[in-house]
Amino acid sequence: MVALIRATSADIAFIMATERRPGYEDLVGRFPQDEHRANLADDNWLYFIGLDDNGVAQGFAILQDRNKRDGNEFLRRIAVTDAGGGFGKPFLTALINWVFANGDAQRFWLNVHNNNDRARRVYASLGFVEEGPESEAVHSSTRMALAKSVWLAR
Repeated sequence: MVALIRATSADIAFIMATERRPGYEDLVGRFPQDEHRANLADDNWLYFIGLDDNGVAQGFAILQDRNKRDGNEFLRRIAVTDAGGGFGKPFLTALINWVFANGDAQRFWLNVHNNNDRARRVYASLGFVEEGPESEAVHSSTRMALAKSVWLAR
């Protein structure tokens, strides 16, 4: 079971250490400390920490563009301390449940680096489908999305 808690400025060191783990440089984006601090203070952003059964932080997730109110929820970043260790999929599942239960989101979407095969498999296993390149200019990432109706029908 994964518990989600809202991150605070006290969690920035954990978040930065996690997004800077070896091998993550090409898979997970990074913000400097002042940017994380500013995002945490902005209601357009929402940070979560994922806790394991022992209450130990094992990952974080960032939702962005919260004020759009267009029925879409954007996952800016998700990372775990031990990729491949079994926490990521339950963490993402808890996050998806939260997104669709807390607000009017009908679609949950993200961009995933094309070379991040592990993440792509996890997203697909949870019902995310590829929609194409992140943008016309960015072809190194793929947009994936999950419809609320698909999630609830599982």
